[in-house]
Amino acid sequence: MAADNEDVVIRIRNLVNAFGSQVIHDGVDLDVWRGEVIGIVGGSGTGKSVMLRTVVGLNRPRSGSIEVLGRDVLHMTDAERHELETHWGVLFQDGALFSSLTVAQNIEVPLKEDLHLPERLMAEIAACKIGMVGLPTDAAGKYPSQLSGGMRKRAGLARALALDPDILFLDEPTAGLDPIGAAAFDQLIKDLQASLGLTVFLVT
Repeated sequence: MAADNEDVVIRIRNLVNAFGSQVIHDGVDLDVWRGEVIGIVGGSGTGKSVMLRTVVGLNRPRSGSIEVLGRDVLHMTDAERHELETHWGVLFQDGALFSSLTVAQNIEVPLKEDLHLPERLMAEIAACKIGMVGLPTDAAGKYPSQLSGGMRKRAGLARALALDPDILFLDEPTAGLDPIGAAAFDQLIKDLQASLGLTVFLVT
């Protein structure tokens, strides 16, 4: 695999994550290809979420290298990082929605930060994303506390898709859902990946 192969969207080499004397990952190599769905599977406390958080820059590894879309995640300016972050969406385990904002307003947050679009257009995009993840139209005006766990996850997914990302990072997306809800969410991810050409990196 050539280092400049554009079909490799995430390239990890010799990654070491450690907290104090406890080593979580020791010399991890991983390539994720464009359009691939890759699942990092393991029991509780085995470092799955640490891996995801390291790739998206929320955790600094002890050593190693990480490239996303050909860019060195560990050595970039704040402006370069901000630009790169517009190419991925992240769904954290609990949805990580802003409790004081409605679902539509949550989805509009990245649009306001990065695109500076007119209010009406942002509202239309939010409505589109709400429909895309299978939420009812009236979910737009609801607050996270008014939603079920499954609906909060879908709302978080809609926000993760707000900027039409190339890569979708999912942190235990079906945790806390009943088997039927989990199966429906899995199918939703599969359908979105196929229709949007997403690369999906998930831990479960």
